[in-house]
Amino acid sequence: MTGSDPISDAIIAGSASGELGDSINASKRAKRDRFSAFEAPNPPDQCSNCSTELSGLVCHSCGQTADTFHRPIWDLLVDILDGLFGLEGRLWRTIPPLMLRPGHITQNYLSGVRARYVMPFRLYLTVSVVFFLLIFAFDGFGGDEVSGTVPTPEAPVAAANLETLDERLAEAGIPESEREALARTAQAGVAQVLSQSTMTPEQRAQQRREDRDSMKQEFRQILLPEVYGEDPEPGLDGGVDEDLNVTVTGLSELPLEVRQEMSERIDRIIDSGGATLAASMQRWAPTMMFFMLPLYALMLAVTHFYKRGYFFYDHLVVSLHFHAFMLLLITGLSLIAYVVPAATGYAVLFGLLWSNWYLYRLHRTVYSHGRFSSLLRVMLLDFVYAIFLSFALLGLFIVGVMTS
Repeated sequence: MTGSDPISDAIIAGSASGELGDSINASKRAKRDRFSAFEAPNPPDQCSNCSTELSGLVCHSCGQTADTFHRPIWDLLVDILDGLFGLEGRLWRTIPPLMLRPGHITQNYLSGVRARYVMPFRLYLTVSVVFFLLIFAFDGFGGDEVSGTVPTPEAPVAAANLETLDERLAEAGIPESEREALARTAQAGVAQVLSQSTMTPEQRAQQRREDRDSMKQEFRQILLPEVYGEDPEPGLDGGVDEDLNVTVTGLSELPLEVRQEMSERIDRIIDSGGATLAASMQRWAPTMMFFMLPLYALMLAVTHFYKRGYFFYDHLVVSLHFHAFMLLLITGLSLIAYVVPAATGYAVLFGLLWSNWYLYRLHRTVYSHGRFSSLLRVMLLDFVYAIFLSFALLGLFIVGVMTS
């Protein structure tokens, strides 16, 4: 078969969405034949796999690419980079409409226009890798010791600031009992800062060790009351006392082995200054986000159960594109906030407004909803997703503690 026809072109375009071969075939660089120790069983104009005569880069019969990839590794890498980042590459045909035209590539992809875009799952994986690498690169968790000097506030100035704070709280209508609790907490903090300002570095290090030991002791008494001769509190409960201290009771309902393991993990977290917890949560965060994809698709399926012609696969593609958009948006705004700290508030506000507008337009474009219906679904999805995300973050924290 020679030449080309619309049917074979469509088949070739659909089957060309492979793995790295996508980017290599998308490259416009001239490829020259090189000697290879592995000789193809068929002539160059025939498919090496099924012997079908080729009419393009991919066999329209079996889907195998015509490129044997028998070239130096640096040549293949250049082809991959050119296919991804070149002006004719899929990445540039995917990212701009993904960010600026809500639902456009999703609608096109579900309608069959696919070869020109990065595949949804591959797009999400690429974006998530970039997102987590950048976010974790700028985290605030450091080593065991804290360097630097402690600021030295003047005691009269601190007392005057406390009095001013009390007056402002009174003007705001805060009850006296709550103002007294806040004052006690603030005075304790000021006293600690004033005492640390006169300490030598060795004394501050000793103070930190004592604080850590005290904190570990408090957690042990909560988790293992029987070890310290205390009666276990029945039922899991908690609250905040008048000094604004958070208390949790009833943890003794958990098995002793679990509480001992929790105590050991918490000791390690405290000794590392939180670094082990941060590292563990960073390790599990991509997995958590990955499981949010089908959950969000399920939410979309539930809200569209009455519409015929929409399948879970369609909702999953919408979820992949929307989460890729959100990760790219958060990445860009985080970089802006990092470079220009004064713009952090504006970045957060812009992110909230643009993400909700994006979701609204996505419903209008992909699901063909009306204005009111789209707005109602945005509010509903925001509310339900926030609940699921809160539980996911709580689970991430618990897994982080148990794997620290």
